[in-house]
Amino acid sequence: MITPTFSVDQDDNAVIITINTPYVRAQDVDLHAQGNEFRFFLRPYFLRLYFPGNIIEDDDSTAKYDISSGKFHVRITKETKGEHFPDLDLLNKLLARRGETPNESNKTKKPLIEVIGGDDNEQEQKGEEIQEAIDYNWELPQELPTNEILTTASYGFNNQYNGYFTHVLETMNEINDISDPEKSTPESRRQERCESEDAKFDEDYYAMDFINDEEIQHLIRYKTMWYKELRLVQKGAKEQQNKAPLIQEVEAPGSVDGLLDIKSLSITDSSESLIKFTEKEQSIMRDLPKKEYLLSNEKVTYLGLVDLLFAYSYNHRIFEGEDSVESVWFIGKLSPTVACLEQFTTLREVLVACYRRSLAYPLYRNFALCEKILQDVYILMRLGKRAILKALLSMKDLFDHHDVYYVYSKIWLDDYCVWIQHSSDHVLRTLAHELHHFSINKNEIGWDLEEIEVIAREMQNSQEAE
Repeated sequence: MITPTFSVDQDDNAVIITINTPYVRAQDVDLHAQGNEFRFFLRPYFLRLYFPGNIIEDDDSTAKYDISSGKFHVRITKETKGEHFPDLDLLNKLLARRGETPNESNKTKKPLIEVIGGDDNEQEQKGEEIQEAIDYNWELPQELPTNEILTTASYGFNNQYNGYFTHVLETMNEINDISDPEKSTPESRRQERCESEDAKFDEDYYAMDFINDEEIQHLIRYKTMWYKELRLVQKGAKEQQNKAPLIQEVEAPGSVDGLLDIKSLSITDSSESLIKFTEKEQSIMRDLPKKEYLLSNEKVTYLGLVDLLFAYSYNHRIFEGEDSVESVWFIGKLSPTVACLEQFTTLREVLVACYRRSLAYPLYRNFALCEKILQDVYILMRLGKRAILKALLSMKDLFDHHDVYYVYSKIWLDDYCVWIQHSSDHVLRTLAHELHHFSINKNEIGWDLEEIEVIAREMQNSQEAE
């Protein structure tokens, strides 16, 4: 059966499902709505959705077929009038089947799904999520499991993959920084990463970018797409008379020429989102695997997300919102999660690694630029899972269309795109809060950056004096 393209909307009394089924006999359609489940069957199409609340078939429910567009417009009544159904734009969340286990694969290390309970304990789960967010300590290190007794390594999302890098030396993979991924351990990968970064760091290059920073300052002043999204959210919120502004921005001492100062940004209403998915993004989401995850270490997963968003934000700012032919390599090389299959247990660890790679590999190597990228990551986190999902889908699309690097979609991005739709909003907020107040000192990087800057400034002054 074919899963048709579809979209879902709602009003106070009903959900409206638009299903694209061209060239069919409309009279043969079979519709079913019971509890929170909706089913649509019309050969060769089959669609099953699970909503956040219950729906019923009554006299107000309708189904109409538009022959010219080839679309069904189905209106199903909500059991509780006025109830708001959240996340109707997160298509994978609607498609996920409760209790379903994905197909086994020889590269899957453990079951991917273990769904416990149902909608009856939704409030209890919400309370647990809030407590989970409170209990998270992003600076408390944890020990990662070792692979000493295993014959092959495990890596990727939730450590569930192996075998993808068996012939890595024959594939011209210029992102990979691990000599033999299939025999590596978390400890050996970290050691190799640090050694390769130390070897790649160029003091002269860093000094020149520190002195000659005109282009870098231009990039720092660039207003990203997400800054503009925040403006749109603010404008939309003001149009709602009964709601407070979604974004409040005030002049702060650190703001220059109207540029966004991260300390002046706050989001006060997350019940609705003005961030919409394009048709291309919806198509990518529909093709994602239908999974729910029982993670072995959820904190590691959230920290890996920070890493990926840092690399994405760097690429987005450097190329001013337009991807280039180098973007796939650029994102992959800057991300220790991708290039070195790394896992982190504290926020400081992941950010120090991101800073180090950003000062060793790309065209522009500047500490102030790294700090600006950290602000970009905060904005993405603060905007919530829809903004994060759009960033992940953008990366997935880039990697999917590369002959070699598509493998990183398989072991990282596919799963992250599915998982983020089910992630905890409360945990994302706490992580955004930590990023908002986080700072990295130059002496933590390990390369005597302050000494290099002093020498570079002295040389510049001496040349100007001559």
